[in-house]
Amino acid sequence: MRVLVARLAVVSLSFPALAPAQQDPGVERLRDPVTGREVLRYASPHHETHHYYFVSPWSPDGDQVVFFQFDRAVEELTAVERYPGALVVMNADGTARRELAGPLSGHYHTGVNQLWGPDGQFVYFQSREPGPRCMARVRIADGETECVDTPVPCSRLSPDGSTLSCGNAEHQGVLDLNSGSYRQLVTLTQARDMTPSRLDIKDEASQLQNTRFSPDGEKLMIVHRTQETFPRLVEVFVYGLQDGSFRWLADNLHHPSWRPDSMAVLFVRHDLRTNLQWLVEADIETGLTRRAFDAEHVPAGHPSYHPLKPHLVVTDCYGGRMGNGLALIDLKGGSMTQLVTIPLGSRPVQPADERFPFRNWGIWFPPREYLNEPRPVWNDDGSRLLYTSEESGRINLYVVDTSDL
Repeated sequence: MRVLVARLAVVSLSFPALAPAQQDPGVERLRDPVTGREVLRYASPHHETHHYYFVSPWSPDGDQVVFFQFDRAVEELTAVERYPGALVVMNADGTARRELAGPLSGHYHTGVNQLWGPDGQFVYFQSREPGPRCMARVRIADGETECVDTPVPCSRLSPDGSTLSCGNAEHQGVLDLNSGSYRQLVTLTQARDMTPSRLDIKDEASQLQNTRFSPDGEKLMIVHRTQETFPRLVEVFVYGLQDGSFRWLADNLHHPSWRPDSMAVLFVRHDLRTNLQWLVEADIETGLTRRAFDAEHVPAGHPSYHPLKPHLVVTDCYGGRMGNGLALIDLKGGSMTQLVTIPLGSRPVQPADERFPFRNWGIWFPPREYLNEPRPVWNDDGSRLLYTSEESGRINLYVVDTSDL
């Protein structure tokens, strides 16, 4: 990483070198009265968010957690605005909280797009007003923070820490951190020309977004979608970083995630004929899709594979017999069971109308008690899952023990 500082234009930011340790707000050790699972709640008077389901808040060694903490004065959040706060790190047991960088402007879903570097020495994040607008990085040891000069906005870091994925609605590319060179990979025009839906959307605006490196670092998943609030088209393309291949993979999907072996992508798909939602897997080599789980409707939001046991999938659920908690799906056994209830101890609420017993495509039936998307994310060995809940009145971080799976 020293080469990065030498070859790229790096600008020091005006954040404090190292903020004093915050008072640990307390850790509550709970047990889910329905599932019996042990749950750790990082009690806090702030709203806090860990990012999204496919970006790990866990440090590479699993000893620390990084997250965005909204200012105490922020009472209510919406899913589209940004609010003042700070980037915070703490030990995985909830002790030694300290501010890494701030003040910053953070998003309900993603905070400041905080990403651990692979060696655990740095956390990368998106700096916005009131600071400079840049991809920044902060050193964990001493809080030294600097801007990395990038020609276009960058948002993801490759597994080996050598490459940033960058771009905007019109094009996507990668930045080599050692040399500072940027390579454009894909344009919106290419995606629109290649999509099987090109005639259906020829008069509609669309965009590229959400590039995601495969776990082996050799491929990029690139999402193409129309620009409505609830887009009529969401599809995935895959770019091969070794051979420069670019091909369409699948459409009619939501919240895709990589399989740990980098050979498949998992997502939820809405069936317009039945108004049901299913868990679907697309094979990278063949391009074929199949229902990964079809024993019952999956009221899923953000599914992901267990990092070591890919036949197990976790997802947050919104309605149906799983209620509003987390569900564990066994792809081999064809079963779905509750993992955690949200709020703890809650039971599924029967829908008022049998036509709408679940969430489909961004529409909520029945209405939730509060704005909360748990977005569960595994640690490296799958022994713990971090998620959020607002049952305390604030969005807090929780960890459930999954070491027995």
